[in-house]
Amino acid sequence: MTATRTTSLLSRLVGRVPGRQPRLARATVAVVSTSALALAAGCGSDAGATAGSSGSSKAAATTITVYTDQHAELVEGLTKAYTAASGVRFNIQNDATVGQIQAEGSAAKADVFLSEDPGPVAQLGSAGLLAPVDPTTLEQVRPGLSSGKGLWVAYAARTRVLYYNPTKIAESALPKTLADIVALRYKGMFAWAPSGAFVATTQYLLDTQGAAATKTFLEGVQANGINEQKNGNVRDTVEAGKHAMGLSNHYYWWVLAGQKGGPDKLTSKIYHFPAIDPGNLILSSGAGVLKSSQNQPAAQKFLAWLTAKDGGQKLIAGAPAEVSEAQYPVAPGVASSVSGDLSEIKSPTFDMDSLADSQQAESLLKQLGLSKG
Repeated sequence: MTATRTTSLLSRLVGRVPGRQPRLARATVAVVSTSALALAAGCGSDAGATAGSSGSSKAAATTITVYTDQHAELVEGLTKAYTAASGVRFNIQNDATVGQIQAEGSAAKADVFLSEDPGPVAQLGSAGLLAPVDPTTLEQVRPGLSSGKGLWVAYAARTRVLYYNPTKIAESALPKTLADIVALRYKGMFAWAPSGAFVATTQYLLDTQGAAATKTFLEGVQANGINEQKNGNVRDTVEAGKHAMGLSNHYYWWVLAGQKGGPDKLTSKIYHFPAIDPGNLILSSGAGVLKSSQNQPAAQKFLAWLTAKDGGQKLIAGAPAEVSEAQYPVAPGVASSVSGDLSEIKSPTFDMDSLADSQQAESLLKQLGLSKG
């Protein structure tokens, strides 16, 4: 990484003040240090004690290899904060896949896998490639967000939402449930995209409502909605007034709000369905330790910090949207300064491990022409 980008990232993590622009003035950027980043991350655990102690040289000699499909800036911010606090260093491979790890098998170089969605990390657990997460680490996270088998732990989350443009539709006229959006009165009014989260929602519907009901719903999406291919396109077209509504993930909207100077600078708004509903589905980002890792104790300590209120969760909660991707922290009592408190989201409770196999959903979407597969 270049010195310029490192300075920029550190400034965004340390200097963020709610309500202000996400980047600091040049004069302020010049004085940001890695020690300040450690303070911003709030590392009060063993990792924090190590950084300034006689054991720091031992910690500095430790390198954790991370494979990830998560947003690069979030992983970069988290790992740099942990390095500043503990001395532990990281090798990071972005855009890693489950297939790659499975192919490498016992020779896999990864110590930790950080997923964007629950499916990939759950798939690794199902394949027997993950070591159990320390129980004390699992206890730091809200119930129901991590592996029911204790094979991976949630460290962040996103939710499914409906964007809407109030110049095109009043909030009172919005659908009250996800199922309602395929009603004829909304024909041609909403956008969607065949993203990983859409696949996960489809798999959830198959598991809870059955194949017939799910197929009927998807046929309604196909007949009444407009496929904008990507979630960013859904957000932008709703914001521009091309569509009245759009199914997507919450964080895309918050990232745009940060870029534009705040939520009040956008015309579109986020809508959460008013009752417990699949349209509000919470999807975890998961962290797991590879069984093949030669650094399992260090990897487990990293997961403990990642899920601690005064560690990774504090950073996710306080970082600007362009770093945190406006994802929700998952520790109880910790809320995002950008997107709010996860406890406010009325998501159905379900086993995240059930998303380890989404083949049924992918096959159905391909069969209906909703996905290229």
